[in-house]
Amino acid sequence: MKKQENDILTQVGPGTPMGRMLRQYWTPAIRSSALEADGAPVPVRLFGQDFVAFRTTDGRAGFMDEACPHRGVSMALARNENNGLQCIFHGWKFDVTGKLMDAPAEPAARREKFCASIKVNRYTAREAAGVLWVFVGEGDAPKFPDFEFATVSEDQVHMRRGVLHYNWLQGVEAHIDSSHVPFLHSGYLVQNKSAGFVEQGNLEALRLMLLDKAPEFEFETTPWGLREGALRDIGEGRANARIREIALPYFTFIPGPPNGQCYARMSTPIDDDTTAEWYIVYDPVRPITEEAIRGQFGYMSDDPDDFATNLGSRTNQWGQDREAMKEGHFSGLTKGIAFEDFAVQASMGRRVDRSLEQLGSSDTIIVKVRRLLMEAVEAFQQGRPAPWRDGFDYQNIRSQSISYNKSEDWRRYAYKGAENGPGRVAEKI
Repeated sequence: MKKQENDILTQVGPGTPMGRMLRQYWTPAIRSSALEADGAPVPVRLFGQDFVAFRTTDGRAGFMDEACPHRGVSMALARNENNGLQCIFHGWKFDVTGKLMDAPAEPAARREKFCASIKVNRYTAREAAGVLWVFVGEGDAPKFPDFEFATVSEDQVHMRRGVLHYNWLQGVEAHIDSSHVPFLHSGYLVQNKSAGFVEQGNLEALRLMLLDKAPEFEFETTPWGLREGALRDIGEGRANARIREIALPYFTFIPGPPNGQCYARMSTPIDDDTTAEWYIVYDPVRPITEEAIRGQFGYMSDDPDDFATNLGSRTNQWGQDREAMKEGHFSGLTKGIAFEDFAVQASMGRRVDRSLEQLGSSDTIIVKVRRLLMEAVEAFQQGRPAPWRDGFDYQNIRSQSISYNKSEDWRRYAYKGAENGPGRVAEKI
């Protein structure tokens, strides 16, 4: 990759090609529970720009620029009362849509006309799956991404955010890379090394990856991005397929066992050097279990708004335990699978220089996604609409890990449950 291409893919600030395109998608901003009715506004940074989120007296969530359009005072300092956010400098008050309701320092006779003349950036916000989602792009918001996890009941989904000091594309690439799992994560896949980290059904599916560490990769292009089959020979005429759904530009659905919990990831840009890693575990048919939550978050921070606060840093090698490595833990990063991913991405630097890479066949999915993103941003710059936003049902996106006879095609097992009834499910692993 040329350095110029790397810059296009990774720079997300206002006015940048990728920044403009990514703003055309609904983006998770903050967990809903972080907002209290008439409570303090919460600063939120997305795409290198500063905003505030707040909840009004009647419980609605709002989202607006942090800088007051009057003189630029931070609205994180604002009063939040009587269904509006009021700047403490001159009393300008805004409603939940960002509209200027009142400017009490202006003469009463011309106040209403004055308020109507003030240009304020207004952003569409919506709550789902315990998260405030926002649209901060140009034009009208697209259809809301009502993935399966966004439509189940509250007790069937659990979502947390981690704030990591690396670029958003590094996060995406970690989640779409299936070939690293039997190496980086093998410490949690071997017997007696997984307690408290991996939900049991998913553990059995993951262990099959150790039988073949150099899988074959096959792909299907979909209206939402890509479907990947990581195919492994597991003996006796059988194969295992980890069918990964990649809903570009942010979402990766992690394969789990048939009839078990489902997993998803989102890596969204805070700025060029910082990423929000959203981790999702949900169950389509039953309440989520404490075991499933523990399997995702292990010994990580209990702060659901930043569960990576105890990750560590380069100064302490992200807590790597060399004694644990000698005893059989491959990575020595013993706080959980997510922290292994976070540490290796952080070790690359805040924004990796991809022009220095030397890639192999195991990086096929990485190359393919980079090309799709580059083609998309170039087309968007030429006036074409952002892709991956319509023409499909979000409810039909679910990854699976299945075992099947090698004479069959893994594509037959792709989930198609929402419109056509329950999807075909292979026998339990």
